Amino acid sequence: MTDQQLLIGIMQNDERAWKHICRNMKPGFASILGQTSSLGNLTNEDIEDIFQESCVVLMQKIKSGAVAITREGALFSYLVQIGKFTASNLSRKKSPIADNLVTITDNLHKECEDISVDEKQRSQEEFLDRVFDSLPSDCKTLLKHFYWGHKPMDQIASILGMRNADSAKTKKNKCMNKFKDIAAKLIENDEFAEEAVRAAVERAALKELLEDERFNAENGICMAALNVDEDTDE
Repeated sequence: MTDQQLLIGIMQNDERAWKHICRNMKPGFASILGQTSSLGNLTNEDIEDIFQESCVVLMQKIKSGAVAITREGALFSYLVQIGKFTASNLSRKKSPIADNLVTITDNLHKECEDISVDEKQRSQEEFLDRVFDSLPSDCKTLLKHFYWGHKPMDQIASILGMRNADSAKTKKNKCMNKFKDIAAKLIENDEFAEEAVRAAVERAALKELLEDERFNAENGICMAALNVDEDTDE
């Protein structure tokens, strides 16, 4: 897929775009971060977490209109830039404070001002993610179908075994009210609540997709290793 196709796919929550990014960009992303000495000794687990968070930031930046891709390959470069910024924050949290680490981090923050996420905003997003995760499973499923899958109410009703579109709409309203009640301190109005839920659903759905891709990749590696061992035994 080209960068423009990926941009359109990300805007539309097309899972094929994210699977392409996972399967085609993650290896290079991991290699670059692993070889960047200023980021410290990142474990494979660190890089997996950094990749996931970087994808979430990438999605948010694209949907906010903050990303302008002018050449093929720029999307990967931008993802790596986000990854380096994210990794520098992780290294700073894991390592004792040192002058060279502070200098490296400060320089990187200046270079990456367009990809940084305000700490207050990050805290709010983390809280809203926990609020969404605390909803009943049927609410989370319905909201994912609506906001991530862009499915109409009649189709959602059919998938979830509800009577009709009106039943699904009523259920959605109840789920929204549950979310607003828990997050009352941050919810200013219904319009903000709608956007807050949409964003939380998108973050949750993307993380779930990335975890599934990671599991499948690791399973594939395990199966390949198992097959090699079997061939060797023979």
